[in-house]
Amino acid sequence: MNGLPEYDELPARVERVLAAMPNSEEALACFLAIAKAIAGPTDYELVLENFADGLRTLIPHDHLDIVLLHPSGTQICYEARLHTTWSHAHNPAKPTETSPIRAVLRGELPYILTDDAWEDDRFHFEGADSKPLFDANLRSRIIVPMRVQGEIIGSLAISSHKVNYYDADLAGLTQGAADLVSAYLFALERGKEARDAAVAESEAKGREKALRMGALQLTEGMERERQRLGMDLHDQTLADLARIKRRMSRLEADKQLSTQELALLQDDLDHCLADVRHIVEAMKPGVLQLFGFSEAVDAHLERCMKHSRRSLVWDVEDRTGGKVDKLPETVRTAVYRIVQEAVNNALKHADCAKISVTVSTREKSIDVCVDDDGNGISEDAVKSASGINNIRTRAELISATVNFENRHDDAGTRVTISVPYAAAS
Repeated sequence: MNGLPEYDELPARVERVLAAMPNSEEALACFLAIAKAIAGPTDYELVLENFADGLRTLIPHDHLDIVLLHPSGTQICYEARLHTTWSHAHNPAKPTETSPIRAVLRGELPYILTDDAWEDDRFHFEGADSKPLFDANLRSRIIVPMRVQGEIIGSLAISSHKVNYYDADLAGLTQGAADLVSAYLFALERGKEARDAAVAESEAKGREKALRMGALQLTEGMERERQRLGMDLHDQTLADLARIKRRMSRLEADKQLSTQELALLQDDLDHCLADVRHIVEAMKPGVLQLFGFSEAVDAHLERCMKHSRRSLVWDVEDRTGGKVDKLPETVRTAVYRIVQEAVNNALKHADCAKISVTVSTREKSIDVCVDDDGNGISEDAVKSASGINNIRTRAELISATVNFENRHDDAGTRVTISVPYAAAS
């Protein structure tokens, strides 16, 4: 098998160990059987079970575990027969400094042979991860190092429920078994790491490509928005200012200024200033910085109602006690922009009369829901609308997720933005 050792012959170190043992012919036959049993599979669990089954005929045991060291100062444990939190924890990588067998892993002891691990001080110190000894009733134990090219890569441990069960001869056999399996497990571990690295690289490239495409789409959308703002300034604000200037020129020529004409001039200026404020607020949400998320969303809804000259009912509710305003500034601004886009889409496409924005929390995220009572959203719109693509891209850039769905309890659409606490921090 590519990259894995063949076992037509036993390693010389193993043969030397066996030659020094009583009943060496029986041990040799057992080791050869073990070598054949583990040489084919590439799955850790299966290799370990085959190894434990074969070794049990030579050294009876109730529990077997393999520990492999990692450069980060942690270790991973793999167990056969009995399984404990050493291998089945939420995060199986444990710091070696809290390992009860750290002396072997560091090369400070050639091996550990104990008649009763429950009473052996070497397994019990402040911070030691020794609870599984009691949970699995592991009493007599042998722990030997595993080496590849002279370097310790981990350890092999066998344990019995019985006290005073193992001796030095069995410790020698255990060392021979460790030497037999070390190279194979080391090759499996390196292969696994290589596969995991390849998968991680592929996923990272996929995410990078998606973000590049998303950023490009967002840039295009922002450019369209700048063009729209430019047209608003040119077609509306500049036209209003030009009209005001012409009126002032006529008033100057007439040398008279009535109260009515002054009021009309002031109304035009107020209207022009309101348009400029609206454009400036669209470019930089000052209310968000000054008064917070809820006030900024409420102000945007109010502006939308005035600008569209339509009847609109809205409400904004923050059920988090202001947690959304504790997000990093870039994340909070991105969420606000997403809500802006969702509100604009609802007003433009949904023919709605009511919009509700609700901020809430779940176990792992802050959620912002934008609900409308309009005519719903189609699958085609979810897949192709440019405004929705802008929303998705903004969400991806802050590691948030966004979901579009038709409301089940009432007519309309719900847009949910979920910001994970991990991304928020």
